[in-house]
Amino acid sequence: MTRVRAVRHVDAFTTAPLAGNPAAVVDGDGLDAAVMQRIALNQHLSETVFLLPPADRAHHAHIRIFTPRTELPFAGHPTIAATHILTEEGRAAPAAGEPLRIETGAGVVPVAVEGTPPLYTMTQAPPEFRASPIALDAIAAAAGLAPGEVVRAEDVSTGIFWLIAQVTSLDAMLRVRPDAALLRALHLAVFCVGAEAGDADVHVRAFALPSGIAEDPVTGSANGCIAAFVARHGLLRAEEGEIRYVAEQGAELGQPGRVRLRVTGVPDALAVHVGGHAVTVLRGELLLPDA
Repeated sequence: MTRVRAVRHVDAFTTAPLAGNPAAVVDGDGLDAAVMQRIALNQHLSETVFLLPPADRAHHAHIRIFTPRTELPFAGHPTIAATHILTEEGRAAPAAGEPLRIETGAGVVPVAVEGTPPLYTMTQAPPEFRASPIALDAIAAAAGLAPGEVVRAEDVSTGIFWLIAQVTSLDAMLRVRPDAALLRALHLAVFCVGAEAGDADVHVRAFALPSGIAEDPVTGSANGCIAAFVARHGLLRAEEGEIRYVAEQGAELGQPGRVRLRVTGVPDALAVHVGGHAVTVLRGELLLPDA
């Protein structure tokens, strides 16, 4: 006997198949954490997300997120991918003007669904900031840059902590060459104000070797942390207490994507909203042995 579970691959932060960041979305009811981890390793994507019934019937789903190596309390692109499947398959429908409410290990994440094709916008956890113990030039070395090319860095969380590092210029960003040995203990996201594409404002790369991900193509959690960092340090202009911009990420991996960022409550009560499109590129069945 085998257990059958639906699986889909969803490219998040893109409207074009085979771009953005792919996540596997699996029906997870009845699967234990050990099996989920084995599935995530087998899928060999940066994250696999499991759809489960919500603990609170007022919410729309509970999700668990795994990298090939570990479970995460929260991650951005699998939350977008899960919401896309819930919406596309008609499994969850919020009341008019209300978001879907997705239970995660970092709390309930509201995700607004608007427009055609749908734009999925999650409100991440309130930002937390703490000083990084790592010197700026050491961060630059980990990114393959020269001393002085990382100008500011901080540990930031909007659901999960990243080391966020601002690079001096787009020219320097295009010279980033990550040093795997120096990055082995870091979840590092580097960015600059400025972008290659005319429809973007910020250029991003993200590295998560401790979670088994050498480089993530387009990263919702890291971009949320960067948006909080941008607002905290006044790197983009706020209008009426709000910053809006578009981040480009993934071109270096051949998987370009776009993340739409909005920070409200600037400067004293920051709330980070991270949005993107998604497209389903694969549907199938996982055939699992009985426990």
